[in-house]
Amino acid sequence: MPLEAIAINSLDTPLIKKPARENELAERLEALYDTDDSQPDGAEVLAIIEQGFKRGQTLYVGMFNDKPIAAVGCFDDGQTDAKRLQYLTVHLQNRGRAIDAKFIKLVYDAEVKKGVRAFVPVDAEIHRIMTEYELLRVKD
Repeated sequence: MPLEAIAINSLDTPLIKKPARENELAERLEALYDTDDSQPDGAEVLAIIEQGFKRGQTLYVGMFNDKPIAAVGCFDDGQTDAKRLQYLTVHLQNRGRAIDAKFIKLVYDAEVKKGVRAFVPVDAEIHRIMTEYELLRVKD
């Protein structure tokens, strides 16, 4: 099964087909962030994401073989038409394999389908990917 980028607006979203326990998605996402030294700790990121959910923001989760292996927050500041991408993380065993770039491209494609025309990458890694693949603005 290929990598999918799925937009969620609740950590209770049933992305895992047969969860082993309640809140498994949230636990797995927190663990992803906890292993990523370039991001705040998992509990802090998920608290920020949950606050964003209350304002209609989105978290994209990269699913592969029924497991979350990547995540990135997609925020709308309400002042521009651009989406702000922040808090990119990829599972430790998948780093260095271009999963981050493929995942960002999937998020980009999903947001463009919704009508987004510009992106503001907050994290240095997201900025590098989006600049390298010319994904900062949709070409007319």
